[in-house]
Amino acid sequence: MSAPAPQRWDRPGVRGRLRSLFPSRRPAPPDDEAGRRSLALGLSLVVAAVLWFSFSMREAYSVAVEVPVQVASLPAGQALREPPPTSATVTLQGEGWTLLTLTRRRPAIRIAATGPTVDLASSLRERGLPSGVSVQSVQPRVVDLALDARTTRRLPIRLRRSIETRPSYGLLRPPVLRPDSVTVSGAQSLLGRLADWPTETLVAQDVDEDFSRVVALSDTFGGLLTPSARSTMVSVEVGQFTGASRDVPVEVENLPPGVEAVQFDPATVRVAFDVPSQGEAYDRALEPGAFRAVVDYADIARDTTSGSVPVALRYPDGLGVRDPAATPARVDYFVLRRRASELGGQ
Repeated sequence: MSAPAPQRWDRPGVRGRLRSLFPSRRPAPPDDEAGRRSLALGLSLVVAAVLWFSFSMREAYSVAVEVPVQVASLPAGQALREPPPTSATVTLQGEGWTLLTLTRRRPAIRIAATGPTVDLASSLRERGLPSGVSVQSVQPRVVDLALDARTTRRLPIRLRRSIETRPSYGLLRPPVLRPDSVTVSGAQSLLGRLADWPTETLVAQDVDEDFSRVVALSDTFGGLLTPSARSTMVSVEVGQFTGASRDVPVEVENLPPGVEAVQFDPATVRVAFDVPSQGEAYDRALEPGAFRAVVDYADIARDTTSGSVPVALRYPDGLGVRDPAATPARVDYFVLRRRASELGGQ
């Protein structure tokens, strides 16, 4: 028999198994070694900084913080007529960790006033601070409250609005508010000069149908006055309008005793207006006497022109018309005075 052939150790499969059994021990590239050293150095610095911060925050420090000022209560029957300071600068002393917490959650100074003068430092201490924290100073330390007698008044609500309708549409009547008044409580000196309480502005554009909306009441006194309601429901009725016109005779009013009559040229004016196209408003606007074209004799007496005066239109509330205008807007006049014999017989 022939002898077995010798194994070939340089075959590819054998070389791969040998490499897996004996990994290479060549040194790492210089770039990898430098990266490991930088990472180790960075971690060491972070640990050192954390340890230094932890130990240093256990020491005592002083820190100035801006804290809010809140009015918790006032003397019975009294109200503010001017707002107090909204904040104060407080210098606190204590352990670093505790002060760090207080700077993130600033303690409010709650004023429980028994008179017009309040010590903010005492109010802050009465509130209670964390153990080990003391108040070094408060600026301002003392606050003088502007107090006045508290009273209440019932005020109508005044709607502030910006309502724009589509062309040929308009409001049929003024908007209805529910409630239409509020009871307001506060300082007598502030309430005494108010005639109404306004709303925020109601804004509506391209309106062509009825709508209702809740509108918030405005607060222009920064909380010094307290209304009994915070909002009102506003209902708006919208209709389509059409143009109409009619001729109206010009008349004079407030004739003095020495004047018999006044003649006008022209004797009538044309009144043009818009009126709802549906319902009885159109017929009412065309009824005799719905409109009056009036000249006040006082305008004639003080006239310095060449003999013309303006015409004023009079019509009842709730007629439902809008934008009435007289053409011409001014008329010429001629005054007929009474004879002296007629005046003497009176």
